[in-house]
Formats: sequence, C-alpha cells, structure tokens
Amino acid sequence: MKKKERKKSTFWKDFKAFISRGNIVDLAVGLVVGAAFTAIVNSLVNDIIKPLIALLVDGDFSELVVVLRQAVYDTDGVTVLQEAITLNYGNLIMAILTFLIDAFVIFTVLRIVTKAKNRLYEESQKLKERFAGNKEDAEGEPEEAPAAEKEAETPAPAAEPAPAPTVEALLAEIRDLLREQKAAAEEKKPDGQEK
Repeated sequence: MKKKERKKSTFWKDFKAFISRGNIVDLAVGLVVGAAFTAIVNSLVNDIIKPLIALLVDGDFSELVVVLRQAVYDTDGVTVLQEAITLNYGNLIMAILTFLIDAFVIFTVLRIVTKAKNRLYEESQKLKERFAGNKEDAEGEPEEAPAAEKEAETPAPAAEPAPAPTVEALLAEIRDLLREQKAAAEEKKPDGQEK
C-alpha cells in the first residue's frame, strides 16, 4: 500500500514540476495562436483561393468527384434508396492546398524566429568577448596572447553545435557582465589608480 502512495505522490510531484516549467506556458500560447492561425488559413482558402479555382473549373471545387457507383432511386425517382459512392478528389486537392499554405507560413515564421535567436546569441557572445577584453585591460593584462597560447586555448571543433541558449539566459549573462564591469569601474579611483 505504501508503494502505491509513493508512486502517486511522485507522480503528482513530477506533474507539478512539468506544469511549473516555462515550456508549458509556451505550448499553451502556441496552441491558441495555432487555432487562430488555422481560422485565418481556412478563410484564405475557402473565401479567396477556392472561388478563384472554382472560376477556372466552372463550379465548386468540392463538386469534383468520380462516381464509382450511381445512387439507386425509388420508382418515384426522388427517394434515394442507396447513396452513390464517390471519390471526392476536389476535397483532397483543397486539403492539400490548405496544408501547403500552413506549412509554408509556419516554415517562414520559424525561419525568422531562428534567425533572430541566432543573431541575439551572436550579439551576446560579442558583448561577452568585449566585456572580457575590458576586464583584462582593467587588470593590466595584455589584450592579445601569443599565437601558441591562442592555439592551445582553441577547442577542437564540436561534432554538433550547442543548442542556442534561451533569451532569459542571455539576458542574465548580459546583466552579470554589466555588474562585473560596474564593480571593476567602482574599484578604480577618479584619477585612474586602483584603491
């Protein structure tokens, strides 16, 4: 009985940790935005693209079908005894078109976000290098090391690039570097000599 309670409490503990992550909020926001985006794409396809294609085809695209078996009617000619069996390839074409539009827009948005993230990461690395250089100058160390030391410090190329850090981590690094620079500046006297 105790083992079951332990598993239950561990389950809820793990669930609470999962929910409290920032990723779940991002997922929820993505879901809401995705639903709204789907409505926009459906409207684009149904209200703009579909009528243009219908103009070319001389009718509604959903009416494009191949009849496999005709409907069976009663003797009155109105009552349908057995529905017709059809292949609705017009609906398939519209679904494929909607998918391609969705995929193109999502790809474009992800590409923009990825480029922005990479640019932010590169800028943070440049700032980090600049602050590291300023710190070395303040301590009186030479700015450039001999070539042999640089080669020894250069790491071997990695097989896979490291994942880009989150925006929060980059901002925290920048904040810490600014604090270090401010502390180093406060240690100096106004005439440029250290305390």
